[in-house]
Amino acid sequence: MTKDYIADLKEALSQLILMASEREQLETKIAKQKKRVAALYELVQTDEGSAALSGLVEGITDACRVVFRAAERPLLPTEVRDRVQALGLPPQANLLASVHTTIRRMKDAGEISETVLPLESGGTAAFYIWVGVQRSAKNAFADIFNTPEMREKWAAATGRPPTKPAGEQIRDLNAIREHYKKK
Repeated sequence: MTKDYIADLKEALSQLILMASEREQLETKIAKQKKRVAALYELVQTDEGSAALSGLVEGITDACRVVFRAAERPLLPTEVRDRVQALGLPPQANLLASVHTTIRRMKDAGEISETVLPLESGGTAAFYIWVGVQRSAKNAFADIFNTPEMREKWAAATGRPPTKPAGEQIRDLNAIREHYKKK
């Protein structure tokens, strides 16, 4: 009796994608709850000497992820900074510079995307919004093994052309979008 490992692999990948999607949804709920806890903590503070909120985030990158996941709209870096401060991150000499660096890294990793939008005061500015982990089964497989050889084997087994990793695909899509914005 011959076992159909390709079918088993496809089923396992489908389950993995479903679990990753469920995790993403849970992470978004957690981020929104952290935002709510921080806002309520601020409301109940009556004494300026009270202990600062701590423990909601584990650093600047985690704080930025929480802010982007909880955001209902694209954010400016200054808005991200203000929301990060509200989460109880320890004071930094130049928090905005750290936020800019974190935004750049998150954008390069495909976690957030940049879009240029008009400002209420006139002009335009770069806004950022959470993209999350949105992958097909083929991309999940490529990311798990993350080698060109494994992508080639997957392509041969499925009869489809090899795919790029999800981060490269997102960068390609962003480049195409920018190209057409200029026209």
